[in-house]
Amino acid sequence: MRQYADTQSCRRQFLLGYFGETLDEPCGNCDTCEAGTAAEQAQFTDAEYPPDAKVRHREWGAGRVVHREADRMTVLFDEGGYRTLSLAAVEEGDLLTEDG
Repeated sequence: MRQYADTQSCRRQFLLGYFGETLDEPCGNCDTCEAGTAAEQAQFTDAEYPPDAKVRHREWGAGRVVHREADRMTVLFDEGGYRTLSLAAVEEGDLLTEDG
């Protein structure tokens, strides 16, 4: 439930993904699509650590990418809360692994 509330991606895509279905393009009708954040996040779908990707950090444990920009991302960690991380630092320090 918290992931659904926090996502800045298309909510319809998020819900369908939860139930094992897919929607190729953002729906254009939900609040995130209407605000433009879904389209903004969709550009990172094929990038490393896309929005909603599950990740793991050595200290903060499991987490999920809740927002992605060209040079940084925000991750909600189960044990570490929200953290905004520089992509350069993540890559150079090998800070995250994809988790699932």
